[in-house]
Amino acid sequence: MKTDIVLYERIYQLIRSQIECGLLPEGSKLPSRADLCEEFHVSAKTVRSAVERLAEEGLIETSQRKLAVVRGSVQAEEKHDNAYLLVDKALAVDLFHTGRLICFPVIEQGIRLCTGEEWKIPLAIAEKMDPADSLSFWRCSRKLWRFFIARNGNDLILRVVDSLGFSKIDPLPGTLELRKSYLADIKKLIQYISCGGRPEKFRFEDMSFLYGLSDEGTLGTNLYRVAPDSPLRTDLMGLEQQIRSAEERYSRVYMDILGLIDIGRYQPGDRLPSHLELQKAYKVSADTTNKAIRVLQDWGVVTARRGSGIYVAMDLEALKKAPIPEKMIACHLRRFLDSIELLSLTVREVALHAAVSATPDEAKNLKAALRRHWNEEYMYQRAPVALLEFITQHIQYKALREIYQVILENYRISRCIPKLVTPLKTDKNAEIHQRVMETAEHLLVEDKEAFSEKTSELYRDIQQMIIGECKKLGYWQIAEQVYDGGALWQERNILKPACKKEALTKLKPNGFYGRTKKTEYNNR
Repeated sequence: MKTDIVLYERIYQLIRSQIECGLLPEGSKLPSRADLCEEFHVSAKTVRSAVERLAEEGLIETSQRKLAVVRGSVQAEEKHDNAYLLVDKALAVDLFHTGRLICFPVIEQGIRLCTGEEWKIPLAIAEKMDPADSLSFWRCSRKLWRFFIARNGNDLILRVVDSLGFSKIDPLPGTLELRKSYLADIKKLIQYISCGGRPEKFRFEDMSFLYGLSDEGTLGTNLYRVAPDSPLRTDLMGLEQQIRSAEERYSRVYMDILGLIDIGRYQPGDRLPSHLELQKAYKVSADTTNKAIRVLQDWGVVTARRGSGIYVAMDLEALKKAPIPEKMIACHLRRFLDSIELLSLTVREVALHAAVSATPDEAKNLKAALRRHWNEEYMYQRAPVALLEFITQHIQYKALREIYQVILENYRISRCIPKLVTPLKTDKNAEIHQRVMETAEHLLVEDKEAFSEKTSELYRDIQQMIIGECKKLGYWQIAEQVYDGGALWQERNILKPACKKEALTKLKPNGFYGRTKKTEYNNR
């Protein structure tokens, strides 16, 4: 695994998030590169790559023999040519409705998590909002809401929201009175919540018309001031790539194959799908499957012969001794936990949206598939995955469907994590299966509200069960050490390391798959 690339992206994202949320204000200085190397336990090359990317995007200013200085997100936006242009109405509506279904519950949860001194940060941002300067005003407004998104401490959530490109779209300015009223509402909100109020009880005036949306949610005007790489210009091309790193795209292939071997789906001597079949199954390129299989070959898990195919070379006992780095397993575990958190926060409204386009016959087919999985094809508890697949397939917004496709693929990571998935029909698995069946029944009788509510309850409960199981197995602390979620939003001048030097060696004696190999983190 190319850890230098992974860490360079992580460091870049952490510092960028601090700047975007106003935690590293304009004019503040970054630590020296030597200090960043020490903090993150990475090479000078890794830090240099992260700093250069921040400078390229106009977030910082660098000069020889001087500390890098923060320019601020507003200045960074002005570096790019945010030109006015006509955009495709259907694309704009798709993005805005996706943003509503993803961002609203995430922001609400971030607001709910804020306590005590933390309210100083959004208050400081609100104080910088000058109604007389419309462009700076709305950009500071975006910074405020981004803080609440970051407050969830979830890197995947931040990447998903950023991929939608709202930070690169300037709304219509509105009137001076409207901006003054909006700012007053923000200060009332902060006062109300910081005194114990519930965020879902506070109501803002609908501002969607500033983005050209009418009362019916359709687009009245499609003239926007957007950055060159905004999704409104790129037609959502590369949305999945923005959410995933290059390493994630091929590591999920080999991790999933490891998981399938672990649960007994593939036995020694079994032939794996061909490269072409893997590309179709995982929706990746030939280069990605080649990298994935090469990694498995290096570990001795599979053998590959030109013209013959790819074959499993290890049984479960041999897999326990394979030299698979614990850090890599931990990163996948954290990605899985981040994904189920995003799912549990957003699935209620998304399930309701999907239910609108689902027919009773499709609901009947879903129930039949669930019964078949349980009675005839049982390998592990697949009911929640089958339900999530159904919801994803019935999402009508392209951007939202892409996001949920990533969540779905990350959800399958659970079968890669030893002891989280069992091939046995336990009482807990039987209960989950029954709940999924009952949820599907609401869809069959076209009770869409009940389907939405039961789906939300189901995935929230599954999330809590998984967290409890991870804590019991000793995985929770390991996953938390993959990156510091607090660094995404907490006020500090020196960022905490994305992955501490010794953290991921604190595994149980036999590691994840029973390995004793430890990963070296120095000189990456």
